[in-house]
Amino acid sequence: MLKGMILEHVSIVVKNRDATMDFYTKVLGFKILRKYETDTMRVAYLYLEDQLLELNEFFANDEPIGLWHLGFRVEDMDEAIAHFKEQGAEQVSDPIEFKPKMYALADVSHEKLLRALKPKEDKTYWRIAMFRDPNGVIIELLER
Repeated sequence: MLKGMILEHVSIVVKNRDATMDFYTKVLGFKILRKYETDTMRVAYLYLEDQLLELNEFFANDEPIGLWHLGFRVEDMDEAIAHFKEQGAEQVSDPIEFKPKMYALADVSHEKLLRALKPKEDKTYWRIAMFRDPNGVIIELLER
């Protein structure tokens, strides 16, 4: 295992981000960490204590509903990519610098939540790369 790697979040594809967000907040007690939109989707990160859930509503409705990926935070993206390749994992995407336009930012103090809330003060982005497990499940690596 890579030093410092943690399972940061579980990501699911939903039909309606806001309706799903209402369910998880009202029924299960989650709180909204952050929300954002891109050209292709609407996203919400929810938290319950230090557990994170990512909800993704795709505008094109071209993704099947359900588990989309498991997000693992790593301390060193290049080291993580080398490790995954050495183990024969299928790489789905090269690392990108991800700069979402976020709103609805929560006031949190837990280190795990802070790192998922926004980039560190010295950066304006997160690095993200994707691999696939033997079942086709996406493994998202995040350097936050």
